[in-house]
Amino acid sequence: MTDRPQSIPPTQHAFRETFLWRFPSETIADAFRVAGDALVDALNEAGAWGPRSASPLTYGEVQGACDDLSHLVHHLEEIGDERFGSDLDAVSETLSAAAEGWASRLAHLVLDMRQSLDEALQATRLGDRDDVGQEDC
Repeated sequence: MTDRPQSIPPTQHAFRETFLWRFPSETIADAFRVAGDALVDALNEAGAWGPRSASPLTYGEVQGACDDLSHLVHHLEEIGDERFGSDLDAVSETLSAAAEGWASRLAHLVLDMRQSLDEALQATRLGDRDDVGQEDC
């Protein structure tokens, strides 16, 4: 079970919503979602997913999530910057300021996640060395 609010549906879309919202028609955005879902399904069926390195699959999955979150940090920072040099209405001004704060909070989470990834990888490497030493006994 998860603590995710019910209003946030789980997805495996291949395209970010920060890209899809730009289309003038929801129909076009939906077409990209369907195509992306088909691509994800095809890769799953073909067994073509896998790590690009010797790191465990879960490490790669979390690394990908960090990269996506980093994209969101940048996106929110851009929204936060909109209030400088732009003539925004009051609602947009408030949301722009909030986006700047959200970007900062999210950036801290990404840093924490990346540190945990580094620590996990380091622990794995140390564990591999211990295993090698035990084989020699």
